[in-house]
Amino acid sequence: MKLIRHLPNLLTLTNLFLGCMAIVYIYYDHLLIVDAKQNVYADMGRMEMAAFCVFAAAIIDFFDGFVARLLGVTSSIGKQLDSLADMVTFGLVPGLIMYQLIARSYYVSAEAFDYPIMYFTSGFFLTLMAAVRLARFNTEPETAGFSGLPSPSMALFVVSLPLIIFRNDAGLASMLTNKWVLLLITLLLGYLMVSRLPMPGLKLKGFAWEDNRWSYIIFLTGLIFGLGGILLFGLTFAVIPLVIIVYFILSLIKNISENGI
Repeated sequence: MKLIRHLPNLLTLTNLFLGCMAIVYIYYDHLLIVDAKQNVYADMGRMEMAAFCVFAAAIIDFFDGFVARLLGVTSSIGKQLDSLADMVTFGLVPGLIMYQLIARSYYVSAEAFDYPIMYFTSGFFLTLMAAVRLARFNTEPETAGFSGLPSPSMALFVVSLPLIIFRNDAGLASMLTNKWVLLLITLLLGYLMVSRLPMPGLKLKGFAWEDNRWSYIIFLTGLIFGLGGILLFGLTFAVIPLVIIVYFILSLIKNISENGI
């Protein structure tokens, strides 16, 4: 029974572990392999594995709070632990991936070696804004929705980018290897995380339509766009940013309809 009480925190630690493994995979291409004949090989990167670690962590992050409430074992240490784990998995990891993408966007130019490493560090703007958002979340009263874009949503958006580039999903590889596009994405996502834009949560309050209208609308619309993108346009990982953009647009529509702004 005591072990069951710690299940939510164990899930949170699994989230953190997956974030640590994602970091390992991001830099896996820096490893050198020496065989028995002293031949040296540079192993291929594992950016895809890093992305899958974040996908799995996002699923776990969605359920750890639910499990804590279900078992009646919510605690202040669980809340703090959740934010610390999120800072690594959904703050540091997307910053590192964006750093890598921006760096590689510079490397394709003829004057690649003219740019100092500081040119690529703009990707860590995501990490800094995630830290601000998580600190603010821990110091403000809990609400049904979100204030600004949740850091897991930002992370899912970012980790899907290398997968889209590798597969040239929807022909987006060329655009997503442009440094200005990557910088714009970084600035927009970072700003949205710390913005005060109210964004609905997807946690249901029972099953009544009136109590969960926007949760149902967002879920069903995201499902339609996601399945439509896959079945009609042959998209794969590009559906992830698409669904997040739909979520953002519906949040704007909800605010306009309810507040007239």
